[in-house]
Amino acid sequence: MLTPRKELGNRIIVNNTQLTINISRTSVQVAEVLRSSQEVVSNHFIRFKGGSPKSYKEELKSFFESLSLKDEYQEYTMAWCSIKYALVPIRVFNDSTPPKIMELLFGDSIEKEDSDFNRLAELNIVDVYEIPDWVKSFFIVKFPQLIFKHEHAMTLRALFQGSTYKLKTIVSVFDDYMNVSIIQKNELKFSNAFEYHNAEDIVYHLMFVVEQKGFKEEKGEIQFYFQNKESQEFANKAIELLKEIQMINSHTILDSENSAKLQLLCV
Repeated sequence: MLTPRKELGNRIIVNNTQLTINISRTSVQVAEVLRSSQEVVSNHFIRFKGGSPKSYKEELKSFFESLSLKDEYQEYTMAWCSIKYALVPIRVFNDSTPPKIMELLFGDSIEKEDSDFNRLAELNIVDVYEIPDWVKSFFIVKFPQLIFKHEHAMTLRALFQGSTYKLKTIVSVFDDYMNVSIIQKNELKFSNAFEYHNAEDIVYHLMFVVEQKGFKEEKGEIQFYFQNKESQEFANKAIELLKEIQMINSHTILDSENSAKLQLLCV
């Protein structure tokens, strides 16, 4: 499908299109998504080779130059993907600071200036997370109008703009970790992150949560989201395994979706 465009002087404006970015310490994905239909019209992905702030910035610079993104988009959004995050009640957050919360949960491995947060007023919680300075400094210069949040804050905000009464389990698969969230009767019943190495790990963590929370026999839906083409393979393999073992037949397992689509609901 052709993306509607209009020229304005020497600039080309991409109508109704959002530039979405998913980035972690291991990879970055850039996608153009139509806001009207949620169609992903282009998708670009690389794995980082280095591990220093300088090498990250150099690889990002080279990557974006190769994309030749000269257009201006209706919206620019970025999701930072890291397992080092926590959802805390607003009242707890108000009595502390992001650095103190991160130190309590993860020790002194995170620099104070690398702590950030996103409020989720609709849930009365705050997503406190770590995000290194090289991410902010690169993208603030590259796209000054960019809106960035932790990926889980984006996911929850997007989900709670839709229907949240019926039971729904959301599995978000990233490079080296996954989130499992359960929504029912307009409430977030459960949310946590787990490390994984293969599709079997994903199924194990999902089944453990569903059974422990008492939702195994209830009717509901399971929705998988993926970060990039590699995590998509893990998500799709997990879906195949779930259908093979037939241990949660009361749940309808939906096709996996690109998590870039969730960013459309966060601006």
